[in-house]
Amino acid sequence: MEKNLLNNYVLDRLGSLEHNITTYAKNKNPECLHHLRVDIKKIKAVFSFAENIYKEKYDTKKLKPLFRRAGEIRELQINIHLFSTDPHPLKRLINQLRKKENILVEQFIKNGSRFEMIVNHFSRKACFPELLPGKKIIIEYFRKEKKKANKILRQKDRESMHTYRKKIKRMMYIYNFLPERMQKTIALNHEEISRMQNELGNWHDTYSAINYLSHVHFPVKLSKHILKLKEKEERQFNTLLMNMTNDRI
Repeated sequence: MEKNLLNNYVLDRLGSLEHNITTYAKNKNPECLHHLRVDIKKIKAVFSFAENIYKEKYDTKKLKPLFRRAGEIRELQINIHLFSTDPHPLKRLINQLRKKENILVEQFIKNGSRFEMIVNHFSRKACFPELLPGKKIIIEYFRKEKKKANKILRQKDRESMHTYRKKIKRMMYIYNFLPERMQKTIALNHEEISRMQNELGNWHDTYSAINYLSHVHFPVKLSKHILKLKEKEERQFNTLLMNMTNDRI
């Protein structure tokens, strides 16, 4: 087993994180924020994995402000895209969301140097043992995680579906950075889980948009729009339930 696999992986992700902070300040490309958040999710997944296999406490709280700020902008961007693709887009609403997005983007860029300092400081604190534990321990980790995920899915409600989505995402982040020979012993159905993640992601975008709009006061015209979204979400959720029941990991 390669030495410092976890340390090197986390340092790579932190380097990518710094790069995306800097690049976003220059071009405001939404993809930079997406990759930035994925980098943090992968780091958090590794820390959770390390806690489990080494029975030690590893903390990622220092990255939380950066993750949250980027998340606020991403939520607006996803909602703007979702509302813009409607056959009858509500231009007034979209313009309001764009104004709010612009304010948050400028605040994020203004805090760029502070975010870079947080990442730099975090990188000096991140340290794991050089070697992974034996193969049996890692296989057992995945067996337990799959069992937990399938148990969550049995609850068949929306919050559980969201939790299930996060669980399998985290599992795949861990699986993907492991050496290929280790992946073969774990034997996850990578293609099937990727398909499930896409379906879950599409549903969650709709579900999040409804939650966002439901907490804001808008005219009656928007209420009709929310009703259409709810009908779409209902179809997506029912399809998910059917597919997930048949295709558990």
